[in-house]
Amino acid sequence: MKQGSLSQRKTGFLANFIANPKERRRTNLFLMMMVVIILAEVLFVYLDREQLMAQDFRQYKGTFKQFGSIAQIGFYAAVSIYPVFLLVKNKQLKGIKWGKIELKTILQFVGKLVRTWHVPIALLSTGVIFLHVYMAILRGFKLDFTYISGIMTVLILLPLIYMGLKRFKRNDRNWHFKLGITFLIIFFIHANFS
Repeated sequence: MKQGSLSQRKTGFLANFIANPKERRRTNLFLMMMVVIILAEVLFVYLDREQLMAQDFRQYKGTFKQFGSIAQIGFYAAVSIYPVFLLVKNKQLKGIKWGKIELKTILQFVGKLVRTWHVPIALLSTGVIFLHVYMAILRGFKLDFTYISGIMTVLILLPLIYMGLKRFKRNDRNWHFKLGITFLIIFFIHANFS
């Protein structure tokens, strides 16, 4: 085996999914941050359980709804990758200018930012949403529209994350996009109509 090929060998947790080492490091960092957020929230709820259970239900509901709202902002920011790339691919925008700056150039810059931060924002939002789910179910599960739509959203989120990893190698057969649109619709319904 050549010495050069040893230095190019991929190692690490996500090496089989993400070929770009810089992107892999960023994803690993934010994946670890998501795990730390989940562990911290479980510890927080465990240590503060008596006070949380003693709270008035409306106040408690307001607390976990705030976490859901934070995650909602994050997920909408992560989903913004789709319309931005749709606009970048649009050939009709090629000639539109604002002064000396082309609209296409601005969209390409925004596309690069959105592409860079899509995975980190989605992972952090996933960590926050698990706190929302954990606190919502902690005081009891009700068989109503709010809880069922929330559980459906989380059940779609799990394969969405896995297909997102497969998306790095283009092995997802476009399932990340399909699950992303499904997640967006059900998440929107859950967040705005419950």
